[in-house]
Amino acid sequence: MAHPFITLFVPHPHNNHKAKILWPKSIVILIGLFIMGRSIIDITIGLRPGVLGFAAQINPDKVIELTNIERLNAGVSIVKVNSSLNQAALAKAADMFENNYWAHISPTGTEPWYFITESGYKYKHAGENLARDFSNPTDVVKAWMASPTHRQNLLDDRYQEIGVAVMDGTINGVETTLVVQMFGSSQTSVSKIASSKVTNTVLAEEPTPVVQTVPAPEITPTLSPMDLSRVWSLAFVVLVLLALSLDWIFVFRYNIIRISGDTWAHLTFFAGLAIILLIIRQGIVL
Repeated sequence: MAHPFITLFVPHPHNNHKAKILWPKSIVILIGLFIMGRSIIDITIGLRPGVLGFAAQINPDKVIELTNIERLNAGVSIVKVNSSLNQAALAKAADMFENNYWAHISPTGTEPWYFITESGYKYKHAGENLARDFSNPTDVVKAWMASPTHRQNLLDDRYQEIGVAVMDGTINGVETTLVVQMFGSSQTSVSKIASSKVTNTVLAEEPTPVVQTVPAPEITPTLSPMDLSRVWSLAFVVLVLLALSLDWIFVFRYNIIRISGDTWAHLTFFAGLAIILLIIRQGIVL
């Protein structure tokens, strides 16, 4: 009698020369377990935000430092930290959590410039970059620089000052980290000057939010909700990929003939899925 593990993953006379995990009913069970696992993650996050112990390792000062490095590399003068723009960025992040949205303009029509003017900053030029679901400042700035529109905003030589806020909270039941970057150049006279406003958003594939920046988390971060979902998805693909690989090796080596699906085609498909999951480590640029 063959060991259950062997018949589960390896073609064998006791499983009709096809790993049991690749049987149609087994695939259905795997898909059911996959959906159930993802549902448990989503429900847990929704009922008990923060239960995963996730805290962003994104220091606003580091975001500013990396931004200025990119500006210097591009031959553009650095931007200086402005407390009013910091306050505006913080207010914008809090508003997104409070009103449950992920956009430059709120569902009520509030634009980014409202938060800037409310902070007392009188601007001549202003801009905003957004990011979410990133775990470190380097990847945030890299994502902005990888997008032509975000790069243009980040390297705009009209901007003289900057404010950045990082905030953890929940949007649409998903625990996430928002990074808000506000640029500005103040008015040089009391007369009204036409403003130039540029907005960009970076999506890293979002109860009561934590309305504060996170310069140095005190807890050791574990997997973020997004990372946990990705790990669960990757585990599913790797499991099936392993079974298909073993199946293909044994069929090729022992010249097993059977009427079934093309193992090589299945193997290629799941290998593609695994590669995609590995490549998409962070968010998506909108």
